[in-house]
Amino acid sequence: MRGRKQWLPGGLLIVLGTILLLNNLGYTTISIGWLIRQFWPVVLILWGISFLVGRKGTGELVTGLVLVVLGVVMLGNRLGWFVFEMKRMWAFLWPLVLIIIGVNFLRGPNVTGRSNTAFMSGIEKTKASWELEDGTYWAIMGGISLDLNKARLEPGREYQLSCNVLMGGIEIIVPAEATVYCEGSVMLGGLEMLGEETGGIYASLAAERVAAESHAPVIRIHCRAAMGGIEIS
Repeated sequence: MRGRKQWLPGGLLIVLGTILLLNNLGYTTISIGWLIRQFWPVVLILWGISFLVGRKGTGELVTGLVLVVLGVVMLGNRLGWFVFEMKRMWAFLWPLVLIIIGVNFLRGPNVTGRSNTAFMSGIEKTKASWELEDGTYWAIMGGISLDLNKARLEPGREYQLSCNVLMGGIEIIVPAEATVYCEGSVMLGGLEMLGEETGGIYASLAAERVAAESHAPVIRIHCRAAMGGIEIS
């Protein structure tokens, strides 16, 4: 993952630096401004290819294909290969994105218990001791931070948490002595679960850690995020 993130900006900087060096030495007279204005969609194409090459699931596949198609359409328009009205595509794309985001939240599990909402505000349970219960957490243009090491957990009990983010973030720290199962999906954001991470236009991820103690508490965390992120560590 880290290599995929670094090769694109690194490669672009090398290309730009090489062109500038050749210009300064008098071998070429390429305008950097013109080059960027004309060929910047290539960045989208390369970014999409990086997702396709390093994909771990359907999420990276979708993200990569969308970026490649978008880059090819924009590049083709600029180079005169074809004429495609971008306004028509954006008019179709954004309503579709909102519909998909709504469907993604509806697909989440129906977890009973208390509903906790941080709307343009924050919820923090990281200092004093608190009682963990089944429930739903919503971070809407806000943030939620939960330290389950501070929570009182019953041995052998199973807990269900539904975590949802819309233009916000949720951070959860889970205790080492608990069995943890995580699953989730994200649009236009990122997920990090127990050392595994993914993100992009659309991505999904699942991770688990089984405790050595057979009577350890079990925590199941279901995640849905849009234009935000969820981190479980």
